[in-house]
Amino acid sequence: MFDEKNIPKLIIFTPIITAILIAFFTIYFFIDNQNNYFEEESLIVEKEYLQKQKNILKKEIDYAINYINHRVKNNELLSEEELKKDILEYLETIRYGKHGYLWIHDTNYYLRGHPFRPESIDTFDIDLKDAKGGLITKRFIDETIKNPEGVFIEYYWQKPQEVNFSKKLGFFRLYEKYNWVIGAGLYIDDIQDSINANKKLLEKKIDKHIRLVVTVSFLAILIIGVLSFIMSKKITQVFNAYQENVKRKELLLEDLNRNLELKVQKAIKEVKKKDRAMLHQSRLARMGAMLSMIAHQWRQPLSEVSGILMELETANKFNKVDSSMIEETVKESNKQIEFMSNTIEDFRNFFKPDKLKVDFYIEDACNEALTLVDASLKNFNIQVEKKIKHNPLIHGYEREFAQVILNLLSNAKDALTQRQIANPTIKLIVTKKDNNVIIKVKDNAGGVEEDYLDLIFEPYFTTKSSSKGTGLGLYMAKMIIEKNMNGEITVDNKKKGANFLIVLPIEEVWVWMRV
Repeated sequence: MFDEKNIPKLIIFTPIITAILIAFFTIYFFIDNQNNYFEEESLIVEKEYLQKQKNILKKEIDYAINYINHRVKNNELLSEEELKKDILEYLETIRYGKHGYLWIHDTNYYLRGHPFRPESIDTFDIDLKDAKGGLITKRFIDETIKNPEGVFIEYYWQKPQEVNFSKKLGFFRLYEKYNWVIGAGLYIDDIQDSINANKKLLEKKIDKHIRLVVTVSFLAILIIGVLSFIMSKKITQVFNAYQENVKRKELLLEDLNRNLELKVQKAIKEVKKKDRAMLHQSRLARMGAMLSMIAHQWRQPLSEVSGILMELETANKFNKVDSSMIEETVKESNKQIEFMSNTIEDFRNFFKPDKLKVDFYIEDACNEALTLVDASLKNFNIQVEKKIKHNPLIHGYEREFAQVILNLLSNAKDALTQRQIANPTIKLIVTKKDNNVIIKVKDNAGGVEEDYLDLIFEPYFTTKSSSKGTGLGLYMAKMIIEKNMNGEITVDNKKKGANFLIVLPIEEVWVWMRV
């Protein structure tokens, strides 16, 4: 059966049968895998899209809260009632998505703002019901009081200028100063339509892949059959040329040995080329880290500039802009822009190994950090206790040191506000022990979780949400203190909260004292 006469037939049919079997199982498993993939991707698409819509609602509410805080913080001319009215009028003008708008109740169930129910403003709205008869106003307010930082609620409501009721997803958050419950919503059927459209696109894409694989498989079978037939015709020539091929390979081997040195040199060049590519990637990664750090430091001044511009836009909308207001706006914006510009310079210098050190007083750097964060601390009624018991002249990097203090103060502020601590306090203490200067930043926010103490200085480790932190601040602080100033930074928990400790050794500290 397996003599020389049957070899051509074996050469023809063996690869064809093998190709058919491989194609069959490949198509079968591919289709099965694509079906599973479609089901998994459909769930992921639906989940991600719904989460995206929730983020939109949260973003709109956060924008409204930030706007209110900014107006309240910077109000100097209006009475409280005039300010409330002005804020409500602006919030009623906000639109997002296809049917998105904001509305406001107070915790006593009175409607304070609604763009499509002007006749019900300032009325007792507790009896308002949705399509299923639920007291939705009472539900909105009661759930928000229980969850003042925000809560999602589903209910049924009419779209603007439509008669039928649709299922709606709402997000509500409490503004405690005025006892306002601010709500925003998106209609579920709008969301579902978008999800179904995404699913259809995904299904078409998978079907296209399946058709492509089947077509390619059949073409491969056809090509293999043709090639096998051609090979069978030349099988005799292959046998006759066997010895000649062996001889030719021997000659090729000899040639390879002769050219081995050239190939080694070529390989070395390729390795060097790969090394340069890896170095380039390393530089890109370093640049990415620097940009991430800049973005981390810019978030607060950008938010402040945004608030300033929103105030100017609102004032212009109600024809309340005058030259003094424009000058003040420009002055405040320039201050933030200057800080951002200095931040770029600081980060640029941070990555230069040959930057120069300067002489500066510890208290000056601390005051610079306190100045930048002072307004934010006052806004949250956070008390700062500064005790400079020892004020040496430091030979080092003043702005980087100030950024470390600023980062510690900002983290303390975030912890105090997030945990809603009564009588929030931050202590900044500078003392001397042995041949070291000790800088302490303490708060009464309850401390750092024990599981996080060993991780808190790691890059990209953060306990905050992605919108509030990247996990680079404390990592940068550690690099500045320990790498650039030959000091040490640690953290532990005291009775009331976290205690960050910076130690600078005697070789970095000059004994001169400011009189």
